[in-house]
Amino acid sequence: MTPRRARRAFGAALFLGLVAPSCTERRAMPNTTTQQSPNANILPAPLASTAELPGATGASSPTAMDSAHAVAGDPEQPPEPAPEDRPLPADPVGARDLAGYTLDGSFRWTDAPPIATGPDVPSNLKELASALELKVVVDLAPAGRMRFAFESDAFPLPVHSELRARTGYFGHVLVWADATAYRVVPPGSLRALFAERRADVSPLLRATVRPAGNGYLLGHRTVHTELETSLGVLVLEQATVAGAGSGELLCRLLVELIGAEPANDACRPERVPLSAQYRWAGGGTIAFAATALGERKDPAGTSLAVPPEGARWAVGELPPSPTALLTTPELARFRARPIRAAVPNARVTEGVTFDNETNLVEYLFLDGVPVLWLRPHSREHLLGPPAGRYQVAFRDFFGTAVTPPSVMELPALLRVGAPEPDAGK
Repeated sequence: MTPRRARRAFGAALFLGLVAPSCTERRAMPNTTTQQSPNANILPAPLASTAELPGATGASSPTAMDSAHAVAGDPEQPPEPAPEDRPLPADPVGARDLAGYTLDGSFRWTDAPPIATGPDVPSNLKELASALELKVVVDLAPAGRMRFAFESDAFPLPVHSELRARTGYFGHVLVWADATAYRVVPPGSLRALFAERRADVSPLLRATVRPAGNGYLLGHRTVHTELETSLGVLVLEQATVAGAGSGELLCRLLVELIGAEPANDACRPERVPLSAQYRWAGGGTIAFAATALGERKDPAGTSLAVPPEGARWAVGELPPSPTALLTTPELARFRARPIRAAVPNARVTEGVTFDNETNLVEYLFLDGVPVLWLRPHSREHLLGPPAGRYQVAFRDFFGTAVTPPSVMELPALLRVGAPEPDAGK
């Protein structure tokens, strides 16, 4: 055997010796203090946990070039769960790597209560509701980075806060609005972040993936894919966009909201999701839709680093966020003139006291306009709405529990859910 062949044989044997154990072993995620969501017990046993995702070792950090964007000729490194027990290493991504695309979009409450009308109802309620649309701005870079920015006060997270992701990690990084702090949102906790304002982990499920036809949206030919878990059905509409390179990161975010593991056949680097329609197994819907997609205008002007440069590691924290969606003067204009109820409420003499006795973030709607959201098992008093009759409704973020509007007199104590038997002990 020639020296060259001997070296090749030795290299092949070494490679097989390193790879073979990884085909049979399942490695656990790093120990963390993350709690399980209170709603996790309604789910069936997981078909796939985070630790079982391809490449989920939880041991080392991704190199400068992430898995799907490795230098040609280098072995591809599979993604791993973002570590929670230590600060993330600095991200060496540079401005020249951050060209790509910007997507404008929004979540839509397809079953939101209608805007009220009447002689005492002002005409600007529709404008107030439009200003509270659940808008987002998504930046996608071919270097394998995503920035998902919340651009509405109606989210249970502060306006201008962000979720960032990179292809070398499973999970997301929640970035404060001023980019001075961040925390890891591990795989399986994204749904609880929206639904409960907690970063608690629930089991991820292996989705059933089915083709669902083709379409055309925002000037792009699209492919429809249906994903189903025990939580419901998601229909994704995606376009193949040359140079996007990280569309899979937006896809991972959207499929995790239905409890699906991020490693699936629907999420591919070259595909950019333009629409997502959710139908929950227990009833209710929500939708995500892109309204514009174009090249990034100023790649160097917006950082996509994961984590942000110079940001503090805020382990276990969430950024503070106001719960009232409108100001007291805006609420005071909900009636052209105050109309005092026939029998004043002895417990609430002004405005609204709202009790949320559920395990979910709940929104209060007055006359079809969301005016307040509340964390689970909390109470808040809202000043501003004049006395009178209102259409009152409640819903959670995802629309799994929506109450039809009912006419009620304000001031009032409003409650959604039932107090737990041992509450107050």
